[in-house]
Amino acid sequence: MDMQQPPAVVQVQQSEVPPSAPVEPTPIKVDISKYIPESATEVTMIVTLTPPTGQALIYAPDRENDPTLFKGPRSIDEVKLSGPIVYVKLYGATSFDIQYTNYRLPD
Repeated sequence: MDMQQPPAVVQVQQSEVPPSAPVEPTPIKVDISKYIPESATEVTMIVTLTPPTGQALIYAPDRENDPTLFKGPRSIDEVKLSGPIVYVKLYGATSFDIQYTNYRLPD
């Protein structure tokens, strides 16, 4: 008489700990008052990122929901201002360099 093995039973259990959410980068405070007048409403900047695959979001303190995206290795764009401070959040980049090329004063 042939005896067959019972089917294998495999039980998979998920971990009860939810996967961790991506960590939001800490904003880096940059004082631009040495380069741009406090009354400026916009500044044009060239941002260089290391490594070149990185990205940076740059925004004024009261404009967190309206950041400007800079992609590496080097890009140029305008950032709206509300004073002499901007914040930089780095995504995939470890360092940055900013060159200020122009600014706009209120009319």
